Amino acid sequence: MSIARHLVFFTTNYPFTYTGGETMFVHPEMPHLASEFAREGVTVVPLHNTGSQLPLPPGVRVDQGLATSWKRQKLWHYLRAASWPGFVPELWLGWQQGGWVGAARVWRWTAVARCTWLWLRTFAPANGQPLLLYTYWRGGQTVAAARYAAKHVSHAVVSRVHRYELYDDAFTRPFQPWTSVYQQLRRVIPIAQHGLDYLRQQGVPVTHLLLSRLGVSAQPVRAAASSDGVVRLVSCSSISHVKRLTFTAQTIQAFAFDCPDLRIRWTHFGDGPERPQLEAALRTAPANLQVDLRGQVDNAQVIHHYATQPVDLFILLSRSEGLPVSIQEALSMGIPVLATDVGGVSEALDVNGENVGLLALENGIDIAARHLRTLLVDTPAERQIQRREAAWNCWAERFNAMKNHRALAQALHNELD
Repeated sequence: MSIARHLVFFTTNYPFTYTGGETMFVHPEMPHLASEFAREGVTVVPLHNTGSQLPLPPGVRVDQGLATSWKRQKLWHYLRAASWPGFVPELWLGWQQGGWVGAARVWRWTAVARCTWLWLRTFAPANGQPLLLYTYWRGGQTVAAARYAAKHVSHAVVSRVHRYELYDDAFTRPFQPWTSVYQQLRRVIPIAQHGLDYLRQQGVPVTHLLLSRLGVSAQPVRAAASSDGVVRLVSCSSISHVKRLTFTAQTIQAFAFDCPDLRIRWTHFGDGPERPQLEAALRTAPANLQVDLRGQVDNAQVIHHYATQPVDLFILLSRSEGLPVSIQEALSMGIPVLATDVGGVSEALDVNGENVGLLALENGIDIAARHLRTLLVDTPAERQIQRREAAWNCWAERFNAMKNHRALAQALHNELD
């Protein structure tokens, strides 16, 4: 007989707008969790409560106790981190494998774990129900939830994993803190098949793994292809070392130099620390290439651009990824994609063999530019139309947010016991 569990949903800041990225991911999932756990109830527990609060479905409440404690007593939890079981050997492992960054992450995760554990010791008895502790990111909240549930058998812990808290090589010196927690979780929920396979290789039992891609919402229209002889490229990401925007600019410039009679427009949404390098690289752009750096904008503006302006290709040449939502958004509008074959990206580019736009990470500018020419110039118009249809079909099959979020909510509610 299954146990009816109250859902405690740990987030970084949702439903508050402290950082926009998480709210974009979590907000579409919340109605499905609220529906499935309508009888048992849902409590959202953010670590940060700065910013405006987004509306929540009926029956969902927010507990700001953890955020308040973290804000007021953060330093104290850092100072007391050494009292956490296993902290010293984990800190040493972090230092050995990950250097200063690895050690700092162990320390931060442990401070957050200590704060979360103390909050749980108050909340759980007062709530009086068996709990399903769901952490949206693997971190200190996960470590605390696992420790608490280990001594209270009616509780269960599940956690999503994405990229930065999953893959060792997400950091320059490969290391992830507290990987021992995987063995204590009822379910580990990667967002890509690549992540699931990675966890299996790390020794996580397959019975503990549950694939749940994030997905994006259906759109009322699809993006149009250019019909005026101009080739239009779009990218959407931070301008950072990981995203390789300077390499992208050099690739697009090489494509433009190779096709001097072709008018090319590249629009980029996003900003970041390497914008000066990107702007410097663009000073040598040929006359037939027009670049529009839009900076940081709301996600709604990106979708509006897709809906109202022609887009021929979405490009993302990162050195590391999980399974980017930006690619999923492009697919949902029927936009073909060129991207590096890292993380789970290939899962978005191989449906029916049509939406083929994978580039090996080690490929240089010349090869990447040839890919652009192949996709945008040398491919017959009929084939390009097929690729746009394949892009949308990929979204419908794998990245429909409503379908994916409903399936996860049902799995969490029905399949844990």
